Amino acid sequence: MTLADEHDVDVLVYHRDGTNYVDSRTSAPEHLLKLLDGLGLDRHCMPEEADTLHQVPEHWGEMAMKQMADRAIPLLTGAGYRLAIDTVFGGTAHRAARAAGRPSPPVTPPDAGSHRSRRSL
Repeated sequence: MTLADEHDVDVLVYHRDGTNYVDSRTSAPEHLLKLLDGLGLDRHCMPEEADTLHQVPEHWGEMAMKQMADRAIPLLTGAGYRLAIDTVFGGTAHRAARAAGRPSPPVTPPDAGSHRSRRSL
């Protein structure tokens, strides 16, 4: 089970331990994965878990991350996906999502063992 599954959204953008992640539901459709690819995110296949995850490229600065989040809101919600952005990560993107009537649920950092493993690449 992914954090997106746990928060009952299709995509969850969050920051944890110095790394920014974009988590999608388990067995997310290829269309959603391609939309995330199109935002410039790094796709990683987790064969041991038969799942795919996206990570914000390490070389991106804060402005690039916020621009990606701002682009993700209309792109993903327009395609019918539910998106949540952690307030620590989101800033202006989070406020824009709330203003558009799509409140993001609060996201608390999970315990290390409560979800699939993540590694900084």
